[in-house]
Amino acid sequence: MENAFEIPIDLLQKCVRCGLCKSVCPTYKINEEEGSFARGRLALAQMVVSGELVLTKDLAKQWDQCAMCRRCEWICPNNVEYKDIMSKAKELQTKTLGKDPIKMMGLGALGFMQSSVGKTVMKTLGSVLSILPSKEIKTFIPISNAVKFMPKPSKDAFDIRGKTFEVQNSKATLLFFTGCMIDTFYTDTGKNAIKVLNKLGYNVIVPKDIKCCGAPHLYSGNIETFNMLKAKNQAEISKYKFDGIVVVCPTCGGALSEDYKYQNVLDFASIVSKETIPVKNTKKESVTFHVPCHSYSAMKTPLSDFENTIKQTKADYIKASKAQSCCGFAGLFSIKNPKLSESIQKEKMEDFKSTNADYILTACPGCVLQLQDGNLKFGNNQKVMHIADFVASKLDDV
Repeated sequence: MENAFEIPIDLLQKCVRCGLCKSVCPTYKINEEEGSFARGRLALAQMVVSGELVLTKDLAKQWDQCAMCRRCEWICPNNVEYKDIMSKAKELQTKTLGKDPIKMMGLGALGFMQSSVGKTVMKTLGSVLSILPSKEIKTFIPISNAVKFMPKPSKDAFDIRGKTFEVQNSKATLLFFTGCMIDTFYTDTGKNAIKVLNKLGYNVIVPKDIKCCGAPHLYSGNIETFNMLKAKNQAEISKYKFDGIVVVCPTCGGALSEDYKYQNVLDFASIVSKETIPVKNTKKESVTFHVPCHSYSAMKTPLSDFENTIKQTKADYIKASKAQSCCGFAGLFSIKNPKLSESIQKEKMEDFKSTNADYILTACPGCVLQLQDGNLKFGNNQKVMHIADFVASKLDDV
């Protein structure tokens, strides 16, 4: 895929139109149109490449309504490289139809947050807004008419960057690729992941000058920026010696393993599940778990890693019937397609409510945002937490 305007026809022809992807596509369940799941979207791409169709805004809308959850890849019997094809298709879309203002706003915000000025601004905002009692702020986004309960920036934003957290007689050294949302909004989750890993005997290095992993840019078709971010991150990571990379965001993990080609990229739960967690005696609580789409479609993390980690906390685990369905966040997807996103979100929250679990856990900060947003919108009254936070809360500090 060297040329920005080429989508190799052989990749497109790997799709044999079996339609199995229809059964797992979150957007098809809502729109029920041929163009609203992978088979149809790939067919449109093939017709554009072959010259049968002219790329228009109406056609491109079908691509923009894809959550890029990649559940279609997960179930595809022919190993169709959907992510690669759609990234190129969206790049062609931008080159042909011009830049999308919503994508520009979202990707620009990620770039700003990682700049020196942005870091200061987010940290200052976090300190100012920390006086408010709620953890989220109801935010109206006029460019798309989306309304979301957004987390406040952390007053400790970026505080763990550039630090090494060592223990005596360590088993191994892990490089922690934090990711944008941990750095800016969920810094406590990052601290809790480090706390648990240290307790289990691992040294943890947090690189100083990493940028966004670039996955949001790649999935939006901004391949040039993705390659720039990838090169910068690889240069920074090369400064450190480590035995493996740990993530608490599967989208970052997927980019690092699939696109950066790093070996031994592990989800936090994949490490913890194979250890013995010293937990304190606390009251019995029940939890259910949302499996982030990129955990299994991009990172290939076994579901058992999450379930075994939860069981070690001595909580009662109640598996939701739709535990592996998309939550509807998908980054810019939920901003660009607010109604579609909310329809997916509502089904998800109804499923979790039926479990009567005290906690909804997940392994992705983006999913935490979306599930807590749904929690407040639909009155679930369940506590939403990242699995790293929940494990840390049960840790016996003695």
